[in-house]
Amino acid sequence: MRIIFFIYRVTRILFGMFLILTSIYNIIKYSGFLDRLDQYFNNVRVFDIVFLEAIALLVPFEEFVIGMFLVMGIFIRKVLIASIMLFFFFTLFLIDADYWNRAFVYMLFCLVAIVLLIKDNQDSNEGTFNKKTYLVV
Repeated sequence: MRIIFFIYRVTRILFGMFLILTSIYNIIKYSGFLDRLDQYFNNVRVFDIVFLEAIALLVPFEEFVIGMFLVMGIFIRKVLIASIMLFFFFTLFLIDADYWNRAFVYMLFCLVAIVLLIKDNQDSNEGTFNKKTYLVV
């Protein structure tokens, strides 16, 4: 049973670290990220909405926050639900823009987040404290 706890935590931390690293790369190379966004929005048909184009500028920062919360183990369930919705939307958006290979990557991210959410009970002892724990402080 301890191996399952270990696998869950390692997967959660590695997934969070991957999100942090990709978001840092996109932030450092922000002009390249903006060029890719222009390519995406030039090809979309369904998601051609000005509001989405404005919010898309924040994607690297959203990925960074999600990754940090996953690595630190804060609000895991809520962060996983938010990441599932975000990655599912990215998948649909990239399919609409005809970038199937990148859509497949975000679909894998979505599946990893779903598996982590299903197995979230493996980390349920995190955040629970004994009644007298606060007396130590």
